[in-house]
Amino acid sequence: MENNFKYSSEDDKCYGIAGMAVGMVVWDCENMLSSVSLDVPADESIEFAPEFYYAANQNLSAKVVWNKTLEHYQLYMGMLISNVVCRNMVLNRTFVGEKLKKQLYSCLEEEGKCSCSLETDEIKRLFDKNYEYVCRIFNHHGVQDIVRDFVLRLKQQRRLSRADVVEGLRALSML
Repeated sequence: MENNFKYSSEDDKCYGIAGMAVGMVVWDCENMLSSVSLDVPADESIEFAPEFYYAANQNLSAKVVWNKTLEHYQLYMGMLISNVVCRNMVLNRTFVGEKLKKQLYSCLEEEGKCSCSLETDEIKRLFDKNYEYVCRIFNHHGVQDIVRDFVLRLKQQRRLSRADVVEGLRALSML
């Protein structure tokens, strides 16, 4: 199944990056972020902090390793959903179409099965919960204004550090 996740323009990319940054801040994962950049390939626009990565350690229990993998998967899910929803709701002022939503789920289902050995029903529950939450976030006019301001800043500076991202999205905590 071909996906429609590719950016169609610089504006589209900016809103996708903004969506992922908002997702990380909303889920209190901004400490996992090092920077965001507009002038790199799409799959490199988010640079993660060293804390995001963990080395395989024989002294860690299988449960600890699996929980860390599940945390990464949930962050990936939140970022991908936030990227797509932000681009649609804030930039294009429309809801995500059913076809795109199915493609998004399909991508996340495959990743959940491969990386975490999750069952389809577990993935579906996680997806539905996160998708609904992200739609509520980006449907809020205050959030949309914050995102637009963030996008303008990203376009001007082209690269934002974690501190810049946190500062640019600080107003989210007041909503």
